[in-house]
Amino acid sequence: MTLQLPIERSEFGSPWADSLASLLVRLHEQQGGGLQHSVRIASLTREICAALDSGHSCLDNPRLEKIALYHSPVIVSAESALARVAPLVLEQSRLYLYRYWFDEYQLAQAIKRLNRTLAVSLNTQQLEQVCLGTLVLQAQAINVALQQGLTLITGGPGTGKTFTLVRILMALLQQNPHLNVALAAPTGKAAARMQEALRTSLAKTPLAAGLLSVLPNTAFTLHRLLGMGHGTKAKFNAQQPLPYDLIIVDEASMIDLRMAAQLFAAIAPTARLILLGDANQLAAVEAGAVLAEISTAQSLLSSSVQLTESQRFGQNSGIGQLAAAVCAGASDATLVLLKQGLTDVAYHALEQSETMAQKLFQGYLPLVAALQQQHSISETLTAFDRYRVLCAVREGSYGVVSINQRLSVLLQKALGLAEDPLKMWFHGRPVMVTQNDYTLGVFNGDIGITVEEDDGFYVYFPARDGEPMRVSAARLAHSETALALTIHKSQGSEFAHVAVVLPKDDTPILSRELIYTGITRAKTKISLWALEPLIAQAVQRKTQRASGLRAKLDQHELGGFL
Repeated sequence: MTLQLPIERSEFGSPWADSLASLLVRLHEQQGGGLQHSVRIASLTREICAALDSGHSCLDNPRLEKIALYHSPVIVSAESALARVAPLVLEQSRLYLYRYWFDEYQLAQAIKRLNRTLAVSLNTQQLEQVCLGTLVLQAQAINVALQQGLTLITGGPGTGKTFTLVRILMALLQQNPHLNVALAAPTGKAAARMQEALRTSLAKTPLAAGLLSVLPNTAFTLHRLLGMGHGTKAKFNAQQPLPYDLIIVDEASMIDLRMAAQLFAAIAPTARLILLGDANQLAAVEAGAVLAEISTAQSLLSSSVQLTESQRFGQNSGIGQLAAAVCAGASDATLVLLKQGLTDVAYHALEQSETMAQKLFQGYLPLVAALQQQHSISETLTAFDRYRVLCAVREGSYGVVSINQRLSVLLQKALGLAEDPLKMWFHGRPVMVTQNDYTLGVFNGDIGITVEEDDGFYVYFPARDGEPMRVSAARLAHSETALALTIHKSQGSEFAHVAVVLPKDDTPILSRELIYTGITRAKTKISLWALEPLIAQAVQRKTQRASGLRAKLDQHELGGFL
């Protein structure tokens, strides 16, 4: 069924587009396609590649509906795609590479199968007890989770997604005391924070104290949940489903189309799936906007609940007001709030990069103190997690690479070490893992602190169970300094104080979703370093990803093949 094509993307996009365009033109001509259409095929292929590099799952343009399919044997209609595989699939105004169309098709089918009504065995008194103390929308989410095979709970920070999840678990375990539960998230950091938040919430809920012994000891990354190693296929799939009655996935906005297709395919027909996330956050780095598509699908309204009342950010919270203004695309209100002098919101115009780095570094003084006073590694990690610098871009004077180098020198100087911006390993260096390593047990997004010991450098990561994990620095082949992170990489994390740095020049990556995601990583204070015109432009720029998933979900019959 799957067509094998060399569609691995290069870092810069164009080389893979040129290679694929050349291949499809050859196929077009070899299979009898007219020479007069070769240029058209090459152009369309490059356009699709550019769309994929921008996060779209297809090329969507009304003019595509006018393509005559007989012009090329490398294009097949969606109605025929299951019977005849071709490199390109045309579905209404959307043109796909076959793999992406097939992922959308499979995902839509799996969602429809999972989105079924289930019997509720709890009586009225039991339901009232579970919902005691909940808000109206939280109680609604509990009832949806009891009645539906698929439940989608969205909401911003502090709206009680974890609190609601605890009550859902209480209710489901009353129905089935032997419920087999799996916790998962797209990244290791998000998985660890999910488990920690859930256990903290359970400890604060007397009625749910017994759940601590029932919950799994580990929250998986989605790769681990599906049994995927580096470069290997998933162990669990439609033929060998996951062995769980209930699967709970946090930070669902980070799930791309390919991962979503594999996840949903691997869920047993009798299992439940609960997705938690914030639909206003950045979409996945790879193609697709799965959470946004399914949270707005008309056919899934009965399975979706959006929590809107934030317990963390009250009416007087500057962070809450700022996040709301950004979400609404209100650039004028955003700038007013930034310059209003609120206690939890600070605005700084961009300065010369060295001067700005010195000011940014002030937030890391608690880390310096913990290292100088030789606090325990747990205390040092806690000190580090109070603050983080988040950048919109990687390159340039105000990007992650440059700022990390400047902050590294300041950290080395504060600790009395030799100052070298390019030095790979030094005592106190915060490190982020950039690729899953199943042998070491570290995963993309994990962050630790480097400690120099008698026999070399070691990186200590936060404890998942018991003591912090210690890994030799020499064995960490894929890592980078984590004094500054991209906003994308910060998803799934929270810090007391966050400093968000935007670049000097405009770039398409600057969007309201990016600004919102950066702001909402902060729990008590947000500092934004940027130029006012760029803030306004970013807040007004809403990300729209081309996709056909919602259309497939909302149409019972689409061209006769769904």
